[in-house]
Amino acid sequence: MILYIKEEKTPKKIYINESSIITLEGVEWSKLDNGLVSMSVNQKKDNNSNKGSNSVDTRVFGTKDDILNSKMLSKNGNPLGNSKSLTQNYKSKNAAINAYKMVINWVKGGRIGKCELPSDLDKVTETTINKWINSSFSDNRIIDFCKKSITRIESDYNRLSMTYNRILNSNDDNIARYITGIVPNTNVKYISLFSMTDFNFSDAIKHGTIRQNGNTDALLGINADSREKDQNGNLKILDIMYDKTINPNVAQNFSLNNVRDGHFKQQYGLNGGGEYSTISQFLDKSVNYAAYVLRNEKFNPDFIVSAPSSSKFNEYYCKNLSNKLGINYINDFFKRNVINVRYADSQDLLSKGFSPKDVLEFENQAKNIAYNEIAYIISEPIRKFIYENSNIFSNISIERNSREKFTLNDIFDCVMIYAYKTIIENINKKDNVTLHLVKNFLKEKNKLYTKQYDSKRIFNEVSLRIKTKIGIKVFNSLLLETMELVSKYSNMIKTNGYKLKFNIKKFKITNFKKMFRPFLSNLYIIADTYMSNGELMNRFKNAKFLIFDEDINSGATLKIVIDALEEKLPEQSSNNLLCLVNAFSNSGY
Repeated sequence: MILYIKEEKTPKKIYINESSIITLEGVEWSKLDNGLVSMSVNQKKDNNSNKGSNSVDTRVFGTKDDILNSKMLSKNGNPLGNSKSLTQNYKSKNAAINAYKMVINWVKGGRIGKCELPSDLDKVTETTINKWINSSFSDNRIIDFCKKSITRIESDYNRLSMTYNRILNSNDDNIARYITGIVPNTNVKYISLFSMTDFNFSDAIKHGTIRQNGNTDALLGINADSREKDQNGNLKILDIMYDKTINPNVAQNFSLNNVRDGHFKQQYGLNGGGEYSTISQFLDKSVNYAAYVLRNEKFNPDFIVSAPSSSKFNEYYCKNLSNKLGINYINDFFKRNVINVRYADSQDLLSKGFSPKDVLEFENQAKNIAYNEIAYIISEPIRKFIYENSNIFSNISIERNSREKFTLNDIFDCVMIYAYKTIIENINKKDNVTLHLVKNFLKEKNKLYTKQYDSKRIFNEVSLRIKTKIGIKVFNSLLLETMELVSKYSNMIKTNGYKLKFNIKKFKITNFKKMFRPFLSNLYIIADTYMSNGELMNRFKNAKFLIFDEDINSGATLKIVIDALEEKLPEQSSNNLLCLVNAFSNSGY
């Protein structure tokens, strides 16, 4: 596969024969005799192998007719349910947007005559619109419904339109299937190499695990009520196998140590005895495909950066793509912090059809994230106290003389309840900000009261151990430190609103409802080392950035990263930015 390795040491550019990426491959899931789930990337070279039940399409090329007109297929090869082809999806979204605009103009024009809707409108959309216009809803309410619907589907339409027109206008016999669109609420284009309907595809690659859902139920032959639970009663994350025989070693999957020149990984059996799984082959194929697509789109980046990620996937992928392209990857360019949280103002949201109730929910959620981050900071001294004295607190029996012991998390909850009561008694009840902050940061700590054991006994036991083995003065100073932190952050809130600087807990974009995510901003910042280096920032001024992320759903993560970059480089052209993702999620599981 390796044709040539360029001799320069920095950066080393690797040339690879890209004919290998033409192979039509699909993802296969299977249940093993031992009950485990296995994932493989097959080598079947037919157009139907990765549609429908496989939940991900890893094919690279196809004919124009296949890409434009094929539908998802079931296991028996028949069209799946109400699935639509690319062409049907494009026309359906186009008709819906036109219909909503017609209704707005009809209402604004005084509702004169009959509101004629497009003939190719989906029946479900037509029924919904007719229900609105035949109801007693006010003009403003109907207009808001339509605006909100347009906002909801315009990014999908944009993606479908760009991909549809690229395929339709191609003169090639073999056409690449990659998806293009515009990141919502930006002017920046994104490219998705593959598509999926189940995030378990990404989870299997990144973590060697899958989440239980309807797809796993069908595979395991169970119903939702039979799903396996963990010790806390939550749905258990299931371990999987690769290729029915390989136990995933994710750390090794994404390791770049001792990699032989010319190879992306050590899993050829050359270092560490691992096998080169079809999953690893897929990742190599994806990197090759990315290089092909970037050339096809005529985008030559100067730097590769990636959205912060909880997995090693982004760093691993970008390092390999960097080697492939011979372009610098700056692995710590962005930091995953909630910093000075901002979001679209209410007028912007209202203009897009969101109701005042929606706006209030969104703003409160953003504020609560700020409070939760502050809560973690405030409770950190007590958390540290419990774990530093784990030898004292770790053997408290749930029932007298029972072998089952309380966890340190239970002990922490207990002490936080005591701290909560103490602080509530000592703050000014008229100080609403401080009162709200305290109640918020301890609002979930009353769960001990709801458990089926004697919570009073645990309070007494913890208190006795503090008095006899640690000292009440030590604990009182700890409470004083906690109260001082409450006061400190309460004053910050009063002075600066919710634009606080905190970075203790990682923020996940999925904390927000999907409809709100595109309106967030400034949740990621450029690393301080780059912000404070004027010479470096000047070097980036007119540079072309390729921004990578694992996958795209609402597009909010990429949007926030773009915001951060454009804020620091206000003269940067959107044409100098391009986003690349491994897979696009068209919802589903």
